Amino acid sequence: MTEPTAPLAPVHSERTEGSGRPLLLVHPIGASLRFWDDLLPHLGARMPVLRYDLRGHGQSAVTPGDYRLEQLADDLLDVADAQGLDRFDLCGVSIGGMVALAVAARAPGRVHRLVVSSSAPRVAPPPNGWDGRREAALQGGMAPLAGPMAERMFSAAFRTSGHPTVGALRAVFEGMSPVGYAGACAVLRDADLTPQLAQVQAATLVVSGLQDPLCPPEKAQALADALPRATHVSLDCGHFPPVEQPAAFAQHLLHHLSA
Repeated sequence: MTEPTAPLAPVHSERTEGSGRPLLLVHPIGASLRFWDDLLPHLGARMPVLRYDLRGHGQSAVTPGDYRLEQLADDLLDVADAQGLDRFDLCGVSIGGMVALAVAARAPGRVHRLVVSSSAPRVAPPPNGWDGRREAALQGGMAPLAGPMAERMFSAAFRTSGHPTVGALRAVFEGMSPVGYAGACAVLRDADLTPQLAQVQAATLVVSGLQDPLCPPEKAQALADALPRATHVSLDCGHFPPVEQPAAFAQHLLHHLSA
């Protein structure tokens, strides 16, 4: 039996200034709000941007036990409430995309437009299963998982390019709490958004990486087809389009939000 999880407190968030409808960003597993550093300059001050650390990640609270997708959705809405955001645009990558979809399905009146990248209603398990990944983190720490993580997340060209973001994201991954990572792995193990997709009313842009082995373009297209109002675009990159292709990702995002 897993331990019950506590409310998220404190949560670490950052907000930039801008005019217009706010944009809320949700990062992937094993990352932090620093994930968006390369994207923000391409957004300028066109809108207020709020980014935060997921439960168990970055400087947010690490609560024990298995996390649930519904819980991460609650956390997002709590962050928006704390910032006084009644209605907002929402963008998430990987597990962040699942959180964004869950919020859009549960609170359609609050999400105006949605961007979901490198995500799916249900994520296929790694070779040793999500429980194997959880136990590896809890028993051996994060460092042994960092190399294989980088191989899955980045395209080969970007991974070997010497780009500083590769090392920065790897350092965040290695430095995060194994308890927080294990809790988030349970979300990927258990969550299945398939029954909720029809409830997503927000116009949605689904973004995939052509070289993403985890959520390839055909999976992204299937997600777009299952949503009531969605389009799909692919970029030449791995699992993290906002990191490898920040300018192109921002162009598609801004076009979608302003349509």
